[in-house]
Amino acid sequence: MTADLLLLIPAALLLGLAASGHCLVMCGGIACALGLQQHPRPVMALAFYHVGRITTYSCLALLFGGALQHTLHHYPLLAPWLRTAAGALLILMALHVAQIWSGILRLEAFGTRWWQPIQRLVKPLLPARQLWQVFMLGMLWGWLPCALVYSTLAWAAAQANGMQAAILMASFGLGTTPALMAGGVFASQLQRLAQLRAWRYTLAAALMLFGLWTIFSVWQHAGHHHAMH
Repeated sequence: MTADLLLLIPAALLLGLAASGHCLVMCGGIACALGLQQHPRPVMALAFYHVGRITTYSCLALLFGGALQHTLHHYPLLAPWLRTAAGALLILMALHVAQIWSGILRLEAFGTRWWQPIQRLVKPLLPARQLWQVFMLGMLWGWLPCALVYSTLAWAAAQANGMQAAILMASFGLGTTPALMAGGVFASQLQRLAQLRAWRYTLAAALMLFGLWTIFSVWQHAGHHHAMH
């Protein structure tokens, strides 16, 4: 595991935590709608559902990250620009978390096209009595149009390493899970916490620092490499 990845994993977890408020609004009612609370083993069913969701995130990251890794193999000069784009995405997400700029939400329009045919696959799996059915439902729901998932996926893929991208998306998914696993009163308390200005600004500042550090380290390394030659 590289030193870079050890720094990026906390950033991915923070992104997941920062997305929790948005996730509760978008996905909080899905477990109820799918009847997971009525499952004979509701906690196990919820866990399998979230493992399925995170599996989809990781597979997409592996695919896109691997494709960019292959591209960089042929066009290595793109590497610093790709990492700069990754840092810029973190800064844009920090602005969204701080509720300063929400232009990132426009990304959701991209996913609506393929979400409708995927949604049709949900019905045959209901009622989800078996854990494999719950896992499959989670995998399908991983495709739900979500700007924060898309922007995190783009950031993870921009590392141009399929395995690293998959690990980062799994970390992001884990960061979103506590809020989505919590039900009822606890969920509403978490939603209130997500709306607290101090909480939002703290998370946004951390993401902003990660973004700036990413950009700075890329060009510092590029400058050092240039000086060596």
